[in-house]
Amino acid sequence: MKRHSIARVSLVAAATLAAAVGLIPSGPVALVAAADPCSLCAGGEYHPVTPVRIFDSRHTDDTPGSAGINDVSPLGAKPLAPSRPTFDVQLLGALAGTPGSPLADLTTNDVLSVMISVTVVLPTHEGWLAAYPTGESPATLSSILNFSAGQTVPNLAIVRPGVGGKLTVQMFSPYNGSAHVLIDVQGWFSTSNYTAGTPDPADERGTRLIPVPPVRIMETRTNYGGTGPLGPSELRRLVIRGADGTSPVVADVVPDRSTIEGVLLNVTAVSPTTSTFVAVVPDDPLGRPATSNLNLLGGDVKANQVAVPLDALGEIPDGDIFLFNLAGQTELVVDVVGYFERITDDGVPETRQGRVIPLTSPFRVFDTREPSFGAVPLGPGQAEAWSFSNFAGSVNVDSVWVGDQLALIGNLTNASLARLYPTSPVTGFLTAFPADQSRPTASNINTKEGPPVPNMALVMYGTAAGKEYQATVYNHAGYTHYLLDVSAVVLAD
Repeated sequence: MKRHSIARVSLVAAATLAAAVGLIPSGPVALVAAADPCSLCAGGEYHPVTPVRIFDSRHTDDTPGSAGINDVSPLGAKPLAPSRPTFDVQLLGALAGTPGSPLADLTTNDVLSVMISVTVVLPTHEGWLAAYPTGESPATLSSILNFSAGQTVPNLAIVRPGVGGKLTVQMFSPYNGSAHVLIDVQGWFSTSNYTAGTPDPADERGTRLIPVPPVRIMETRTNYGGTGPLGPSELRRLVIRGADGTSPVVADVVPDRSTIEGVLLNVTAVSPTTSTFVAVVPDDPLGRPATSNLNLLGGDVKANQVAVPLDALGEIPDGDIFLFNLAGQTELVVDVVGYFERITDDGVPETRQGRVIPLTSPFRVFDTREPSFGAVPLGPGQAEAWSFSNFAGSVNVDSVWVGDQLALIGNLTNASLARLYPTSPVTGFLTAFPADQSRPTASNINTKEGPPVPNMALVMYGTAAGKEYQATVYNHAGYTHYLLDVSAVVLAD
């Protein structure tokens, strides 16, 4: 297999994206440009919530959530098939009548998109899961997660509610079978039409997503300076506000101020001693958490992106979160990729920075398996640059360019990983980072031989050789093909 050069250069990506500009979705489902006196209001702002499970298809006595949650026909495990069967999940109003429900009283007039964690549980066959707004048929379909038979696989996703506030979930497998599905809400992005029902604009303000180059803030492995793994039913506290990066060393990677109301993390579990799950929660759950972020088998190395609020219960503000491990011993690695900050009235609330605009449907910006992108895998210990300038320049709302952007949010997928030597199995990782930054110790996705492995990634742009919208992808081991499906962009001023 031919070793790849260090830069698959941006020219390949840029030329291909230029031809694809017409496919960039636009329309009224994205950020709405309203009239004065508040031209942006709450549009594109994020509202973090305490993670809550709004859908669970499981109905057995030996499974948590045994009564099911808001399940739909056919009740129980959902069908997998070559015909790509679908079912609809109520995103908005799903918990109507439940005190404190974060989405019960919201409509598509209020909600631009929702941040959810989707988990497929014990599928009978390999396959993938996709989701799109009910009532719409995307021009191209992009999977949220891929799974093998018997796996339990989660992934974070930004999805838009469709007709009636519903989300359509599609399940594919080359064989007829079934799988359970869980959905946990992490937060939501508001339209510029959103009002909190009071004349005070501050009541409807959300938070802005401020990307940062990936920085590691927690490492439990003792050979990397950590304090040791989490044990069974252990809850470990992690400081977020004012947290310092350890690799690289960065002081206050998340600023120490009360306006920071949430954080976007990449959490990796390393070599658990038994099957378990890991949950990341904003407050002490006083027992086993009702949601999960990582589902693991013994020996796994898995990553998942997590959006978690701070001080969710209104207790004494301290800016900490908690990580819970169910069983056995599990090493954890935590990388910060961004944080959510509330812009106060003194901070000019109509600025654009940190507002998030979802695309009408996910758009595949590159796939290294395709001839148009070289069809050459990235080799071990190598990095390559990508230019997103044509893509960023084509994102529009009602045929008007959205303007400068800080980052993109998308599903980064390891499509395949091949060995360097036929008799030596290989595992590795991929890291995406701004092109004008040194490669961080942090990673986005852990790669292995076998089926595709996706993980949501916040990819921050940098400037290289005088050109904006540049990012770099590094591959640690083996020969990897990978792809990126973009679901949203983050605006700059």
